[in-house]
Parts: sequence; C-alpha cells; structure tokens
Amino acid sequence: MLRLDDTSEQNILNMLMDHSLISSEQMHQITTMSKEVGKSKLETAFELNLASEKKILKLLSTTYSLPIVDLKPYKVDEKLKKIVDARYIKENSLVPFEIGDETLKIAIPDASKLSLMKNLKTITKMDPELYAASITGINDFISRLVGEDTAETKRIDTKKTKLEQVKKKERDLVEVGSEVIVFGDKIISEAIDLGASDIHIEAFRDIAKIRFRLDGILKVMEEYTKFLNQENNDNAVVNRIKMISHLDIAERRTPQDGGSTFKFGGKEVDLRISILPTKNNERIVMRILNKEAGDKRLDELGFEEKDLKKLIKSVTSPQGMVLVTGPTGCGKTTTLYSILKHINNPAMNILTAEDPVEYELEGVGQVQVRDDIGYTFASALRSFLRQDPEVILVGEIRDKDTVDIALKAALTGHLVFSTLHTNDAPSTITRLQNMGTPNYLISAALSLIMAQRLARKTCLDCREIDESVTPQLLNAIGFTPEQTRARIYKGKGCNKCGGSGYKGRMGIYEILEIDKQIKQGVLSNLDQEGIVAIAKKNGFRTMQNMGHDLLLSGDLNYKEYDRVLSVG
Repeated sequence: MLRLDDTSEQNILNMLMDHSLISSEQMHQITTMSKEVGKSKLETAFELNLASEKKILKLLSTTYSLPIVDLKPYKVDEKLKKIVDARYIKENSLVPFEIGDETLKIAIPDASKLSLMKNLKTITKMDPELYAASITGINDFISRLVGEDTAETKRIDTKKTKLEQVKKKERDLVEVGSEVIVFGDKIISEAIDLGASDIHIEAFRDIAKIRFRLDGILKVMEEYTKFLNQENNDNAVVNRIKMISHLDIAERRTPQDGGSTFKFGGKEVDLRISILPTKNNERIVMRILNKEAGDKRLDELGFEEKDLKKLIKSVTSPQGMVLVTGPTGCGKTTTLYSILKHINNPAMNILTAEDPVEYELEGVGQVQVRDDIGYTFASALRSFLRQDPEVILVGEIRDKDTVDIALKAALTGHLVFSTLHTNDAPSTITRLQNMGTPNYLISAALSLIMAQRLARKTCLDCREIDESVTPQLLNAIGFTPEQTRARIYKGKGCNKCGGSGYKGRMGIYEILEIDKQIKQGVLSNLDQEGIVAIAKKNGFRTMQNMGHDLLLSGDLNYKEYDRVLSVG
C-alpha cells in the first residue's frame, strides 16, 4: 500500500471510528506508534491489524452507496490522460478509469475526494460517476497511468533497497567534522545561512536523519544525515544539544524543553529546543528565532496599499480589538511584532502575554505564560489591566474566559491585539459566537480581522510557463473567462533555488474592517454569508483574490496556490 495524503488517511480513520471499528484508545495507540516508527497513521493501523483494505472498501461502499470496482482488468485509455492531467490524478489519488458519452467513471479510496467532483466536472465537462476501489488498486492503476512500477513492485523493492542502503551506510560514511561539537555548530550555521526556521534531528528504527524546514517545507539534509548514522553519533549529537540547552543529559524518559544562544556572523541567534523521547532514541526540534523576522516594518509585509491604510487606522486607534488569524506557522507572530514596532513609542505602555516569548522588543513589557503553574493568558490579561497599559497583546485566544476579558478591555480604553485559529477573516466572527461571546460585545469591541497565509515565491531565475495549468483549472478557482487565457508560471529548478523552483516566502492576506454596516449585521445575527456580502460591497478582497493577482504576476505558481489557498 502506498501512502495517501494526510487528509485521506485521517478521513479513513475518522470513518472507522464513527462506525466503532476503531476505539478512541486504539486511535491513541495508532497515533503514538506512528510517531515512534516514523510511519503514517494508516500504515500503522494496518500493521496493528486494526484496519484492512477490505474493511475500508466495504465501509466506503455502504456508507456512501458507491458500487465497488476492481481496477485490475481495466486498461489505461490514452484518452484519460488528455481529459485529466496525470499529475492531478497522482496528487489527488483518484482514478478516472472509463469514459462514457457524457460521463466519466472515477474510482476513489475515501470520501474526502467527493469535494473534488465539482472541480473535475468543470475540468472535464463530463458528469463524474463514482465508484469505490481499494487503495492498492488505485495506486496500481495510477502507476500504470503515469508509467511507473506498480505499488506491489515498489513494496518489494522498498524492502530490498532499505537493506542495501543500510549496508551502503556502513561502507560509505561521510564525516562532516572530526568532532561532534564541530558537527553541531555546522548544522546550526548552515540552517541559519539557508534561512531555515527549524532543525529536526530524528531517530527511526534503522536510520537517523536531519531535516531543515526551508520556506515552510521539511527537507532531508543528506550530508549531515550520513554523519549522524555513524556508530553512536546520534547519541553524541543529542547529548551535545542537551549540554548547550542546559538540559539533563541523563534524563531520557521524559520530554525536555530548553534554549540556547548561538553566535553567527557577528550576531546572536536564539534557539528554542524541544527534546522528545521515542522508541528509537530521542527526537530534537530546534526552532531558530531569527530576530530579523520580528524586525520587519508593516510596509515590508506585502500589504496592498488600501489594506495597509485600514490596518494602520485600526492599530493606531485609542481602543478596540484587532485579531490576526490563520494556521500555525503562517506568520501571525511576525505580523503582530511589526504592528507593535509601528506603534511603539516612549509615551505608550505596551504589555504582551506570549507562549513563548520569541523575540525581545525594546520598550515593551513581555510576559511568558505558564500553563503548568496556572498562569494562563486569561490570568495574565487580568494582571495587565492593573498595570495601566495603553496596548495589550494576548498571544492566543484559547477559551471563552480569555476572549471575554480581552473584548471588555478593548471597550474600556485599551487597544488589544491577539490571534485565533480560523480559516479566514469572516469565519472569525462565527468562531467568537460559537465560543459563547454575545453579539453586542463582538460588535462593540472588534475593529479589524486579518487572516493570512505564507506561500513560497516562484524562483524568478528559472521561471517558465506551466503548460499543465489549463483554462479549466483557472476557471475552477474563480478566474474570469478573460483571465483563464493568462500564462501561469512555475519554477523549473536551478542552482539559485536549490533545484526547488521556489525562493523565499511571501504573505497573502485578507483584511476585514468591522465598519458600521458589519457591526449592525453582527447585532442582527447575520450569518457568515451575509457578513461577506456586506464586506464585498465595501471592497473586501479575499486571500484567494490576492492569490489570483500573484498567479497572474508570476510570483505564485498554481501548485502552491492550491496547497495554501484551496478552499476545497
């Protein structure tokens, strides 16, 4: 069985749980063991005999009334490649296997693929007729379609190759430095030089590896991985990291968190270090806290001029609440620090509650919350109100208590900033309502919501036209008929971008100003669609709209747009 994407795997596991075929205890066991062995959750469930392809197939068929199809007898029709791009098929793990007059028969491995049918109908101009198929059957058919070895062959070859790789490592080890100290310094220096945000040092059953998170994506660093796999070097490196982080070298049973300061290029870089015991030694994640990232001006973050004006208007008001939303790792902290830097002056008392404090801001009172001793965001916020502040930053709104205190503070002469995990700006209002916050409080206190994402920039040095992006694909994401004829670019890969086709990252934003009309809409308990309709009349642009502009300018490729901004 080849791996499915994470969404598909989780969807299958959720389906098994919903039908009581996997208990919550078994799910916890799967999650824990998958992390320990470095395999996907679904692979782990198979190995534990808690799931099987037959069981999944039957459940998918009965739950969604889909007929079962065996894909083995079907030959690959060349017409299929012309109708649906092979890469689209491969990336989404679905199989168009037979063409009718006006219908296209499609086999799917799980129900998450149902959301793609509207898109496929737009692309193919045919009505999709859905079937359930086994994961192995789908992967074998895809392999035949794109001209690769079958999944079964790959499974056998993987085992064989794995043994060969282990033997090769024993024969051909490359030493990066004569000392572990030198090696540790080198990987940190290299990571900083490349602009990595995190260093992962991971131990699995047969090998250990080092990965850098570059532009939001983890990349295996082969040269350093080879050194790590020399006899006992992984243990020595772990102990070295513990020493510079002032952690207990002898403690190998419980997680440890620490920090260190690393001198690089004449400046100091802070490292936040997390160590997690696993079945196979300890795993380390080192977060590189680049102070320059927290030193950006607002006008350097990529806002459109009118959006920047709206933001500055809200963050320089004497009171109100500004929320920055988005998933983990989308740059919310960088944005908030830029805001604080913009408004900071000796006449203002600014206090922040953070978990953790990532960057030091001169003239700002920064507080580390400690959930383990009961010093939460809510309790920190209560303390702040007795410190005579003009501006308060709450690192994250996690519960009703925190949001209620924050909103009331925003109504009593304070400017409050915080973050929330929502998909877009309009849904933030719904989230606050679902947390039990009264509409009158939201309407009165909230002044602006900003949602954001970080996307990888297309490398300008190797940019070329992406022939796989068709007018149908562009139409499916909301392009006008005129825009669908535009040229969309991708990075081919060159020396300057390390062969990735990407170079650097950029912010993608949407800013929802809570004006009088939206305030009235909230008071009237208008639903999210109604709020969006009002906002668009007043010029509100979504992140998808900004993404369209970046696609047309060549700064963003279609694949990255789909990864970062796809709404389903």
